[in-house]
Amino acid sequence: MTKRGFIVGAFVGTFIVGGCGNSTSSSGSGGTLGTMTITGGTVLETGGTLTTGGSTSTGGSLPNLTNTGGVITGGTTMTGGSTVGLLDAGTGAGGSDSGGTGGSVSIAPACSTGTARPGDVTVNVADLQQKISGFGVSTAWAGDFRDPVNDPDMLWSTTTGAGLTLHRIRIGGGMTSETKIAQKAVEYGVRVWAAPWEVNGADTDRSNCPGNNSCDPPPKLIDPQDWANRLVDFVNTMKAAGVPIYAISAENEPDSNGMNGTTSYSPIELADWIGNYLGPALEGTGTKVMGPETMNWWGFPDYFSAIQNNANAWKYTSILASHEYGLGPSKTEPAITAAGKEYWETEVDTGTTSDDPTGDHMPSALHLAESIHNDLTVANLNAWHYWWLYAGGSSGLYDTNTNVWSKRFWIMGNFSRFVRPGYMRVTTANDPPSGVLVSAYRNPEDGTLAIVAINKNDSSTTVSLFLSDGAPCSMTPWVTSEADSIASKTDITVTDGRFSATLDGKSVTTFVGKP
Repeated sequence: MTKRGFIVGAFVGTFIVGGCGNSTSSSGSGGTLGTMTITGGTVLETGGTLTTGGSTSTGGSLPNLTNTGGVITGGTTMTGGSTVGLLDAGTGAGGSDSGGTGGSVSIAPACSTGTARPGDVTVNVADLQQKISGFGVSTAWAGDFRDPVNDPDMLWSTTTGAGLTLHRIRIGGGMTSETKIAQKAVEYGVRVWAAPWEVNGADTDRSNCPGNNSCDPPPKLIDPQDWANRLVDFVNTMKAAGVPIYAISAENEPDSNGMNGTTSYSPIELADWIGNYLGPALEGTGTKVMGPETMNWWGFPDYFSAIQNNANAWKYTSILASHEYGLGPSKTEPAITAAGKEYWETEVDTGTTSDDPTGDHMPSALHLAESIHNDLTVANLNAWHYWWLYAGGSSGLYDTNTNVWSKRFWIMGNFSRFVRPGYMRVTTANDPPSGVLVSAYRNPEDGTLAIVAINKNDSSTTVSLFLSDGAPCSMTPWVTSEADSIASKTDITVTDGRFSATLDGKSVTTFVGKP
C-alpha cells in the first residue's frame, strides 16, 4: 500500500507509517511510503535509527523523502503496518506553521485518495447498511448426502466450494430425516435452522391434504401446546445429536391451504400460535422464532401486520421471513430493523430460461443472481436461500437429472464464499453500464471488501469503480461464467481509489480485497 503524506511543524517521538501486507514481522521491510514532504519545522529525536520495517507488513520501500525546511537529526522512522485510512502518527512539541506548540502527521493511503471520474460506479465503503447473516439451501426429504465424501466441501468450504453459511432442514411430525447432513454442516460452522411441514397428527383436526395439493378444509392446529412441546423436544434431541437449532419457523407456508403437507393458519391464528405457545415454549432454549414464511410477498404483509399487532408474537419473533414464488420483496421494512430483528428470504426456485432448458447454465443462473442482488439492495434482506439442494431441473442446486452442480450453485458461491456472516452491505452510487448490476459488502472487523458485479450482457463489458474510503490496494477477481466456476483471476491494482475491469459476457465476478 503506497503512503503519501505531509509533516507540518515539529515531531518528537516515534513515527509509524502504515503499509499494506499480510505477514507479522516486527522488523520487516513493510509497506511503501510514497512521497513525504516536510514543509516546515524541525523533526527532532535524541537518538535511534532510520529503518524500514513494520509490525504487520512486509515488502515496500522509502523511495522519496523531501525536506523543504527543517532538519532531521535522528529518531526512529518506520514504514509498515496494516493501517487503514488516515492516521495521526503523533504530535510533538516543536514549531508549526501557525506558531503553535505541536505539529501533526496525517497519512492517507494513496490507493484510497483520488476522485471519481465520469462513468465510475462509486462504492461508498464507509456507508454501512444491513448486516448479512448468510446464504443457504434446504435439504428437505434428502436423508443423506449423495456423495458423503465430496458434497460437504462443495457446499460449505470457502476454498473449494460455495461456502454456504445457512442450512434449512425439514421437521416432519416433530423429527427430521436430515440429521446426518445437519451434523456435518455444524462441523463447518454453518447455522442450521428448521421449518415444520407435517404437524403431528394428534395435534391437528384432520390428516394432511392428499398428495402435495391444497385441500378444503385444510388441516388446522387444535392442540398448540402439545405441538409446542414436541418442537422443544425436537430442539433438545438435535442438540444432543450435536446440532444446535438456530431458529424454528412457525410454519412452512401457512397461507398455502395445506399444500405439501403443511398446516394452515390465518394471519391472526399464526400470530396467536407464536405469541402464546411457540415463543414461550422456546424461550430459554437459545433457539430463535421465525415467521411467517409465507409463499411470497403477496401474502407477507397481512401476516407481518398480524405479528406486529400481537405484542407477544412481536416480542418472540426474531426473524421475519417469506418465500419468493411469484413475487419478491419490493421495499424495505424499517420496523424490522428498528426492532433489532432480521428480514430473510427462505425459499425460491428461480426457474429456467428458454435458451437454457436444463437450467444448469449461465442464462438461468443469472436470474438467480439478479434476484439476490435486488433482495439485498432494494429490500435490505439479511439472508437468502435457494429451495432444494438435490433435485432435477431448476429446483436443485445439484441437478439430479444431469448430475452436475449447476451454475446457480456457483453463483450463490460468488456471494456466500466472500460475503460472510457479519459483513455489512455498503451503498453504491452512479449507474453501471447497461446490463450490469453492482453491489458491495464490507467486513467491519478488518475492512475486507467484496464487490459483486453481474454482467447479463452476451458480450464482455468494462466497468470502472471508485472506492470512496479505505480502499484495498488490489482486488482479486473471482469469476463464474460458462467456462469458470468461482475461478481466481489476476489481481487488479487500485490506484487513487479507482480500478477498472472487463467482465466476461454472462458472468458474475466478485472482487475481493483487504486494506
